[in-house]
Amino acid sequence: MAVGTRVAAANTIVRVCLVLATAITLGDGLQQLAQGGPADADNLHRFMAGVYIGWAPLFFWAAATIRRQGVLVYFLAVPIFLGGIGRLVSFSQYGIPSPAGVFLASALLDFLLAIVIVWAHSTALRSGRAPAAA
Repeated sequence: MAVGTRVAAANTIVRVCLVLATAITLGDGLQQLAQGGPADADNLHRFMAGVYIGWAPLFFWAAATIRRQGVLVYFLAVPIFLGGIGRLVSFSQYGIPSPAGVFLASALLDFLLAIVIVWAHSTALRSGRAPAAA
């Protein structure tokens, strides 16, 4: 595969993952903002909803400008991966929430999305066609 084609493919993969992250953070943020949480944790749920909603434009902007992005993309992948770890900690302490399929799919998506973003972006950067710094 030619270098330019490899870079374009890697950038497309990163772009798709970042747009997916945009949809997830915006959707989950809006749902959590409307739904809230238990009375003793409601303020935390709604605060985190605002954080998720605030991340959505950042993910989208990074996707739209992927060819100019460097280290920023890695920083965007980190909280996704950490979210997956948070789900696993919750699972170990409280068991799998119902429905189990949704939890397992969410945890798998957190890890896969972060890993694919890092892998594909690293591929693009190694090719020498993308900047090495944010």
